[in-house]
Amino acid sequence: MLKHHTQLAWHYSVQEYRQPHQKLLRWVQATLMVFIVTLTLSSSTIQHYLQSNLQNLLGADAVLTQKDKLTTNQFTSLTNFSDKVVSTLQINATLTFDGKWQRSKLKAVGSDYPLQGQLLTSTSLQSPAVATNGGPTAGNIWLDSRLFASLTLSIGDSINIGEQAFFVSRVLVHEPDRLMEGHNVSMRAMVNIIDMEKLAFPTALIQHRYLVSASKSQIQQLINWQQEQLPAAQIHHKQGAHPLALFWQRTENFLGLASIVLFFMAAIAIEQIAQVHIKKEQYFSAICMSLGASKATGLQLSLFKWLINILLLLPVVAILSAVFHWLIVDWLAETFSQIHWQLDVWLMTKTIASCVLLFAVFHSPVWLTLCQTSVAKLFHQNQKSISLGLIKLCALVVLVLVAVNYSDNGLLTVMLVGSIAVTIILMAAISWTVLTLGEKASQQLSGLIPFTLFMMKQRLLSKSTQILGIGLSTFLLLFTLMLLKDIGDTMTSYQRTHDGNVMVSQASQPQMQAIDKWSKQHGISLRQTAPYLYAKVVKINDQALNKFTQNPSDSLATLSRSIRLHWSETIPNTNRLVQGLWWKKDTKNWQQISIEEEVMTDLGLNLGDELTFIIHQQSFTFTITASHVYKPGAGSITFWVQMPPSAIQHINAPQYNMASLELNDDHWPLLSQLWQAHPSIRMISLQELTKQFDDILAMITKVISGFALMIILLAIIVILSSINALASKEKKKNSVIMSFGFLKKTCLQLNIIEWLITALIIATGAIVGTYITGMLIYQSQFSLTYQPNLFILFITLAIILSTVTLLGVYASRHSLKSSVKQLMADV
Repeated sequence: MLKHHTQLAWHYSVQEYRQPHQKLLRWVQATLMVFIVTLTLSSSTIQHYLQSNLQNLLGADAVLTQKDKLTTNQFTSLTNFSDKVVSTLQINATLTFDGKWQRSKLKAVGSDYPLQGQLLTSTSLQSPAVATNGGPTAGNIWLDSRLFASLTLSIGDSINIGEQAFFVSRVLVHEPDRLMEGHNVSMRAMVNIIDMEKLAFPTALIQHRYLVSASKSQIQQLINWQQEQLPAAQIHHKQGAHPLALFWQRTENFLGLASIVLFFMAAIAIEQIAQVHIKKEQYFSAICMSLGASKATGLQLSLFKWLINILLLLPVVAILSAVFHWLIVDWLAETFSQIHWQLDVWLMTKTIASCVLLFAVFHSPVWLTLCQTSVAKLFHQNQKSISLGLIKLCALVVLVLVAVNYSDNGLLTVMLVGSIAVTIILMAAISWTVLTLGEKASQQLSGLIPFTLFMMKQRLLSKSTQILGIGLSTFLLLFTLMLLKDIGDTMTSYQRTHDGNVMVSQASQPQMQAIDKWSKQHGISLRQTAPYLYAKVVKINDQALNKFTQNPSDSLATLSRSIRLHWSETIPNTNRLVQGLWWKKDTKNWQQISIEEEVMTDLGLNLGDELTFIIHQQSFTFTITASHVYKPGAGSITFWVQMPPSAIQHINAPQYNMASLELNDDHWPLLSQLWQAHPSIRMISLQELTKQFDDILAMITKVISGFALMIILLAIIVILSSINALASKEKKKNSVIMSFGFLKKTCLQLNIIEWLITALIIATGAIVGTYITGMLIYQSQFSLTYQPNLFILFITLAIILSTVTLLGVYASRHSLKSSVKQLMADV
């Protein structure tokens, strides 16, 4: 019996294969599966690469990093867990030469460096690299090739760092312990560890790194010791995770969360397709029952047909996913050297199986309908079916599952889903208002437009569903593309207006005094200043940070490193209080803090929670008493965590400042004087900030462009699905019109007018929805006013109108093949 049912299912699957609703369903399923499988394979490849990278670029079995130098007792304890320890120092410094300057990472090493791997240098830019034992001798400096080019240096030149001159003796080609810096663009320089001491940089600015040779058991002992004795330090080891592993997991989560958009559009398309699918399946099952088959037989045949269609898709999905995976890996090779494409068949199989289960959830209402089928359905087609409502419910369940699985930012997730919900309500309201009021206003008029509005009003429910599906697709595409363009323009304009063209991100108190004196001396505008000290969160409510929450998020990643802790007596001009109470002036309760609202949301914090910070090797516990958000209009310098000024009296730690300056063209050459005297000042120009932003935006644009292509593809499918679902009604409508003596030309004109009205409603809803969503996200994330380019919006409006109308009219051409004879036959 099973063999017979399988053969019968195959026979009918072949017959139905080219039917429009089956084609559209295959397109939806294939698009989603290719996206999810490609995303999963790419993520797995990156994580595998990072693990391999960890083994090759750690330069030791374990590396302990912290801001403060280990005490004698701490260093002795460290050597007890190791066969050998090599100490290195690192600082961000600005090198100057012949009036030019360049920010770089300056590393200081001794004669015992490296611990593992090879240090490669060369005697000139053209010479081959050779293995080198030990670092530069005292008074010498080695620079990477990019520093040579940036400062126009040659071997034998003398370069100044602070007041000390260094002889440029070799080209730095490769360091075996560059794991933590292996994926940034910082230029590199290396000096002798003795010279670093002579330079007398502020000790709090120097990062101390200890390369450790240890066995697996010794590494575990080292970790236990670090967690107990040095909670603010970081340990990376070859058995652990790469520092970028969580970053890429968050990237995967972002893309996965964005896939809600695709699932939502797929749900719309499937709901439209189901209107046709359910009728055909019910009719087929009823025919089988009229010939003596059981109800279970119809259900089994439907299930087998669905499985056959899925199985036929799998080879295509596997091949396309492998090709797109290869293209992505090839693109990533520009960022990650030595990353290789490798197909994980087992992972692909598991991912495809998960997608098939999701599609089964989408399709389950069709099978449920077959349980309600009877022979009477052949004579009386019940248009109202609970299954169509169930399809919407199943789609909602899938969307919730995807959101929960990928969300690592509760606020943004709610905003994304909320924006879609607002747009749904907006689209429904616009379509109902336009069709209802338009029909009433044109009742006393004659002509094709009033008649079209009248016909659309009579089919308000089905037409609203069509408008909603196509409108949501258009909104999602428009929002994806427009927001990318507007965000760059808005952020750049805001920074230039309020922050000047130079941002000081770190300056010690003596350095800030020098900046203030230098700016006054040369008539330079010092726009903003804000003090802070470095602190690291180690516990929340007496729980270790990594145990309090394991859900990866941007907030967790940032708090895992040292953050800037600001103090202010009153609420800063760049902030607005959202909950709790700000401390009073001269408060004696100094152990209270205010935290940025998004951090509170991401980590699930509440007022009254306690955070333990390590500040300059001292432990302090603060209670959350308030929450704030960023407020524009006074600059962009703001802080995630703030405390009362009275806390400074109880905390002995180095203090730093952020500031912003406005330099004119004559002032730029003077910067080299300031950096030569204070090379560890961290300053960046607006031009550099803009370039970094543009580089990131360019990378995101490539990702979004591929994502947009999938949205366009699904949007076309949604349009075709909505037309296919209403095809029978359209034919009857055209037949009725022709029965009154009108020509097919009139039907075509009515069709064009109907699609123009539909496109106008869709475009209006999509643009208004994009504007509202843009305002929400800009206000929440940047506290800025969303100012879209109106010219671009109008151009977009024209493109949407023409595209939807042309596609709708073209896809509806089959409905014009109706006739009065066919109308009589249907009756």
